[in-house]
Amino acid sequence: MKTLFSLMNLNNKAMKKLNTFYTKIENFFFKQDNQTEFLSFFRVAIGIVILLQFTAVLPDFDKLFSSNSIIPQDIMSVFTPDWLITFSKIVSFLQTFGIEETTTIMITKVSFIVLCVFIITGFYSRISALLLLILQIALLKGSSFFAYGADFFTSMSLFYLILFPTDQHFSLRNFIFNRKPVSINITPVKRLFQIHISIAYFFSGLDKALGFNWWNGESIWKAIHLPYSNRDLNIDFSWLIEHSYILSLIGWSTILIEMCYPIIIWYKPTQKTWLFLTISMHIGIALILNLYYFSAIMIVWNITNFYFEQPVKKAVTSSKKKLSTHYIPKQISS
Repeated sequence: MKTLFSLMNLNNKAMKKLNTFYTKIENFFFKQDNQTEFLSFFRVAIGIVILLQFTAVLPDFDKLFSSNSIIPQDIMSVFTPDWLITFSKIVSFLQTFGIEETTTIMITKVSFIVLCVFIITGFYSRISALLLLILQIALLKGSSFFAYGADFFTSMSLFYLILFPTDQHFSLRNFIFNRKPVSINITPVKRLFQIHISIAYFFSGLDKALGFNWWNGESIWKAIHLPYSNRDLNIDFSWLIEHSYILSLIGWSTILIEMCYPIIIWYKPTQKTWLFLTISMHIGIALILNLYYFSAIMIVWNITNFYFEQPVKKAVTSSKKKLSTHYIPKQISS
C-alpha cells in the first residue's frame, strides 16, 4: 500500500508540473497583451521605409522592370515559374485590352505610392498591405536579378502588416469614420513575429560560425571593400592591414550577437542591452556597407518586437508598509 501511495503522489506531482508548464506556454502565446504602441510604430515605420525605398528606385524603374530593362525580360523569365504573376505578365495581359506599357507603368507607380501612404496613415492598412504585397512580389519576382535581402524582408513586413490589426490604433480610418479601437488578442501574432526574428538571427550567426572567414576577419575585409561599400563616408581602411585582430574581433562580435540573440533578447535584464548591440550592428552595416534600407527594416523589426516589451514589475517589500484596515482585527467587546 505504501508503494501504491508513493506512486500516486509522484503521479500527482508530475501532473501538477505538467499543468504548470502548459499554463506557462498558454500564457506565453495567448495571454491578452494590452500594449499596442508597437503596432502603430511598425505600421508607420515600415510604410515610410518602403516608400523611401520605392522613391529611390523610381528614376531607374524603366531600366529595372520595363521591356527595355538592362537585362531582357526573356532572360529573367527563364528563372520564373509559369504560374507566378510577374510585372511583365501584367503588362502583356493589359496590352491585350489596348493599354500601353507606359500607362501600366504610370498606374503602378501611383498605386505603389498611394498604398504606402494608406499604410502610413492607417487607412485600411491591412487591405492596402495585401494589395501592395501582390504588387511588390510581381515586381520582385519578375526582376529577381536585381533583388536583395531588403526586398524579401519588405515582403515579410507586408505579410505581418496583414496579420496585425495595425489600423485599430492611431489611424486615419478611425478618425474619419469615428471608430473606436476593437479589443483583439494580438499576442499569438506578436510571438510569431518575435520567434521569427530570433530564428533568423540564430541561423544567420550559425552560418557565419560554420566557416573560417568570419573568425579570421576575412569576410569583414571583403565586405568593406565591395564596389558599393563605403561610398558615402569614404573611410580609408588600409590601416587595418597592420591590425587584423580588429577584423577578427568584429567578426566574432557579429557571430556572438546573432547566435546569442534568441537567448539573451528574451531575458528581461539584458533585453535592452542586446537590443542596443543589435541596432548598433545594423547602423554600422548601413554606414559602411551602404545597405540603408536593409538596415532600416531590421532596426524597425528589432524595435517593434522587443523595445515595447513591458518590464518585469518588481515586488515591493517594505517593513514600514502600512497595513490595510481590512487586516486589522476588530476589537471584541466584553
